[in-house]
Amino acid sequence: MKHLGVTRSRHLTDHALITPDTFVRTRMAEWGDAGIIVHISPVMGTGARFTQFTAELRAGTTVHAPRSLQQRFVFVLDGEVNVTVNGETRTLHPSDYVYLPAGRPHTLTSGAPARVSVFEKPFQPEEGQPEEGQPADARRVPDVHWGNERDVPGTPFEGDDHLLARKLLPDELHFDFMVSTMSFAPGASLPYTEVHYMEHGLLMLEGEGLYKLGEHYYAVQTGDVIWMGAHCPQWYAALGREWSKYLLYKDMNRNPISTGTHHRI
Repeated sequence: MKHLGVTRSRHLTDHALITPDTFVRTRMAEWGDAGIIVHISPVMGTGARFTQFTAELRAGTTVHAPRSLQQRFVFVLDGEVNVTVNGETRTLHPSDYVYLPAGRPHTLTSGAPARVSVFEKPFQPEEGQPEEGQPADARRVPDVHWGNERDVPGTPFEGDDHLLARKLLPDELHFDFMVSTMSFAPGASLPYTEVHYMEHGLLMLEGEGLYKLGEHYYAVQTGDVIWMGAHCPQWYAALGREWSKYLLYKDMNRNPISTGTHHRI
């Protein structure tokens, strides 16, 4: 059907579904010779305030920190990636991840082909923190954070032990976004349709299900990406015979009036 232009991908003003059959690769200077599939970014014309992309690293690829002051969250999907930051090098494997603060020099290198999911966002300090020109040490900013998704205990969502949430970053006010995974047993669903000011980026890691976005229902499966704008009605149910899991980004801990204004640190 792809030869007839048929796809599950959709792009609306308050949400988007981007499926692997429509992925297009490009390059970014700081990512060397890696193939970059940009899924979500401000150039969508929908008001997205962050960037989500998949990077396909070749053997020997070296990646540098963003040239602009972006926070970076890297989640390893396949292969191995060596991350060097603060004079320390760690080798990350599938389900390992690292949060890298804005302005923190670092490198990622791959000895063999690897694939990573990446979220980047300008850092927004807490309300009431010092403005530009004041001492940097007066600002409370996040530090590097390492982890493995499989080591994070799953918490039943709204008391449902067939729906497990895992927060991959500290739930602390100086972080202005959260990355989590949500795991659903076959037949499990979110307990209600959510409508909130927080924006989402989502990557289906495992399984399949049905996603409600606005007034539309979409069949989704492993590899699909979803963007959900602020206040977009959203609901998910797992289908099939296996658990499903998705990686989920959301901005948080900031006054929504100021979320469109980012500050340098």
